[in-house]
Amino acid sequence: TISGPHSAVTGGEFNTASGFKSVVSGGSNNTASGLVSVVSGGSNNEASGFASSVSGGGSNKASNQISSVSGGLYNTASGLVSAMNGGYNNTASGGASVASGGFNNEASGISSAVNGGNGNTASEVDSVVNGGRYNAASGWLSTVNGGYQNEATGAHSTVIGGKDNIA
Repeated sequence: TISGPHSAVTGGEFNTASGFKSVVSGGSNNTASGLVSVVSGGSNNEASGFASSVSGGGSNKASNQISSVSGGLYNTASGLVSAMNGGYNNTASGGASVASGGFNNEASGISSAVNGGNGNTASEVDSVVNGGRYNAASGWLSTVNGGYQNEATGAHSTVIGGKDNIA
């Protein structure tokens, strides 16, 4: 279905381009409803933010301005200028945040990042978790580099792997 002015659906089935200058290139049940939004393929994907994009995968959502999901399943890029690069059930909700792969990870701090792993969170400004399981970077400019159940809670703190460490 094409309902947005200057919009296009170029393939697939049951796709909708309803935003101004929006495009759905293929796949099934995809929706590009944001102004100049794009869904390139996959199924059940939605690009609803201004200049947002979903490149493929399934049930992914790019809902804020200039947000992007590059694939995977059940991923969400809801922060302003956020990016979600694959994986399963990950969220990039902070402004300029990035979640890259893994599953059940969340980058909610401004300019935060989670790079893979399982159940990791980066919740403060410029916080980073690089893999591992159930790690949390909640201090300003904090980092956890892998391991299991580690926490970097203080400003400028770092945990370099291991298990159950707190900085």
